[in-house]
Amino acid sequence: MFSQPQVFDIPRLLRESSLQHVEYHAVLPSTNTLALQLLQPLVACSPALVLTAEQTAGRGRKGNLWWSSAGALTFSLVLRSHELPLSPERRPLAAIAAGMAVRDALLQTAPDHEFQLKWPNDVLSGPRKICGILVEQHGAGDEQALIIGIGVNVNNSLLEAPEEISRRAVSLADLLGHPLDLTDVLLRILQRLDARIQQLSQQPRMAMSDANRCSVLNGRLVSVQSGDGVVQGVCAGIDEDGLLVLQTDSGIVRCPTGIVSQW
Repeated sequence: MFSQPQVFDIPRLLRESSLQHVEYHAVLPSTNTLALQLLQPLVACSPALVLTAEQTAGRGRKGNLWWSSAGALTFSLVLRSHELPLSPERRPLAAIAAGMAVRDALLQTAPDHEFQLKWPNDVLSGPRKICGILVEQHGAGDEQALIIGIGVNVNNSLLEAPEEISRRAVSLADLLGHPLDLTDVLLRILQRLDARIQQLSQQPRMAMSDANRCSVLNGRLVSVQSGDGVVQGVCAGIDEDGLLVLQTDSGIVRCPTGIVSQW
């Protein structure tokens, strides 16, 4: 594993972002789980961040586990839903905004590398995953809250991961050959997330056009598993509602959610 610089500069996070509170723990099973457990007090100081230097049992979509080790950037952002400039039906699009924000930040950090979105919640470098995102909506007393959980492989070399993971994942440090300042990367993501959510509100067509330009699935034959069914077709893009559009043998199908099992 790459030698680790000092993990996080929390005063700087509070000073250079819109965060009102940082709930930091050196080790956590899952930042999204702790965010849910502490939801009411965290919503009261929204935007709030749950942050850890090491996550041991991260959660992905559909109950999948997110493999992680020390040096990864794993955090959950807690937002008061009514303060978001998004209508309730468009709040799930925050997952796409988060993916775009991570991609923006990665490009700022490693401009010589290419990063793409894989609908609905992954960021890739080439064919390998570098980021996973889990967005959840929950009630917090009389309010609604959005929890945006993000895991980015930054200083955790995937050379140490189990073989089935190292074939499919990569870290920034692996790409660049040296560790990075996690506070720098985190601040870039938070700042770009604010901008991407504003864009989604004020310029929704441009936001989805940006997402389509960097979608790795467009033009590919893909299989999407949703519930007990699988839909297969050529990906025609992501529509303005964040749905994946497939051209199938029986016509156009729009997938509101699902897992891309083949592409």
